[in-house]
Amino acid sequence: MRTIDTDVLVVGSGFGAAAVARRLAEAGAAVTLVEKGPRVGPGDFRQTQDPRYITRYLKGVSGDHLHLTFAEALGGGSGFYEMVSLRAPSLAFDQVDGVGRRLWPATLNRQALDPWYDLAERELGVNQIPESEVPKSGLVFSLLLRQLGYSCERARYAVRNCLGSGFCITGCIYGAKQSLHLNYLPGAEAAGAIVECDREVVAVVPIRDVPPRDGPLGRVPHRYLVETRSRAGAAPVRYRARIVVLGGGTVGTAALLLRSRTHLPRLSPHVGRNLAVNGGVKVVGLLADGLPDGDMFAGRSHPGMISYEFLESHRLTLSAVKALPLQIVTAARLRLDGDDEHAWWGEDHAKLMARFRNRALAIASFGLTPPGGEVRLDRAGRVTVSLDPTPALQGHLRGARQLIEQILTRNRCRVLRADWIDRSGVPHEGTFLSTAHQTGTARMADRREDGVTDPAGEVFGYPGLFVSDGAAIPTSLAVNTSLTILANAERIAAAILARHGLAHRELVA
Repeated sequence: MRTIDTDVLVVGSGFGAAAVARRLAEAGAAVTLVEKGPRVGPGDFRQTQDPRYITRYLKGVSGDHLHLTFAEALGGGSGFYEMVSLRAPSLAFDQVDGVGRRLWPATLNRQALDPWYDLAERELGVNQIPESEVPKSGLVFSLLLRQLGYSCERARYAVRNCLGSGFCITGCIYGAKQSLHLNYLPGAEAAGAIVECDREVVAVVPIRDVPPRDGPLGRVPHRYLVETRSRAGAAPVRYRARIVVLGGGTVGTAALLLRSRTHLPRLSPHVGRNLAVNGGVKVVGLLADGLPDGDMFAGRSHPGMISYEFLESHRLTLSAVKALPLQIVTAARLRLDGDDEHAWWGEDHAKLMARFRNRALAIASFGLTPPGGEVRLDRAGRVTVSLDPTPALQGHLRGARQLIEQILTRNRCRVLRADWIDRSGVPHEGTFLSTAHQTGTARMADRREDGVTDPAGEVFGYPGLFVSDGAAIPTSLAVNTSLTILANAERIAAAILARHGLAHRELVA
């Protein structure tokens, strides 16, 4: 097997990985970035609902009470997210566990992360959506809230010159969405980083008794051997690295650490645990007569408005959501509240769906829910997930649903009942959550007893091994997670550079 030496090996290429690769390469380190998915960019994306295309890049794993979605492709989720780029509210950093201990490290709060949010927003070109570009569904959502005396504001996006094609989640073919393909990844390669796709990391193995050697990072030995394989049949390769940064996503990083536990016996028992899922609830209503039309299947995929009105009272934010028609028919069976349970089929259902495009509005919540999920490996080494539906979680979900339904019914809208279904078309029983905003499986903490890495992202007990993606984020955020993951990755990159006496180019500038 061929062995390649590098100063830094970055695993993954999404929001938690690309920034670290770029900053360390800009500082003069030899950086190799490996991505398990295919090389893809704006020129490769398609405007389609073909499941064979979508599932090429978007993957999922289901388990007890939970389904997680994530991307496997160059750029990670940045190619397929809806551009929404929001800072986590201060309340997110104040969350505590069951005995009242703060879940975030003591030195990390919104104020500490704000400079890194500033940097991430500059790099992505994040701006608030202009009033003239808010989609119809967003305007209807804000109208419903305003009629009840509630506040709402325009969302912030990483986008330039959006054409409103509506295929954000299948990849923007126009290069308007500021995915990592347009900033961090080309910046990393311009600085000398080597990007290798179709390289899945199998294990991280410490190298013992290796003498230190001079290099851009100082006198640091090659401390880790990282074994990779190719899904396309290319020869396996292993990398010998002084620093290894895990940025393969909340699920991917947890799975890799669990696979490597025999080689890394001092890993915290928290690996894979403390999965936070942003507690989302979705409710759909038919708009009352007199309200303007929405645009469920047209234009920009996110409706452009968000409400923080209920953050203090209900520990959640609200926004309208839109979906591709394929997502509607494959995720839920819909019927009007009070109709027969079989009304999701037949002529009545066909009439309902004929009205859906313009007269339906979906409202979703993101919540500050406790980190009660877990990522495991089964005996065959396959990833499994589960979620503990605690009374606290179920109470939050009931409260969120009641709040959204009240907003709709007080505006004389009719609530639709949604039976969320699995791949076989059978409704999920009991509590079931689906999210692409998972965090926390290798969370930062002040002590090994409480987490997997220290506040700088370095794995307890393993110098030079870092986690910089969503796995490191300790809690749900009540907003989309991408900007927080990117800001934290910038912070971790700066800490690595400072530790080795190297300068962060943006901080110097």
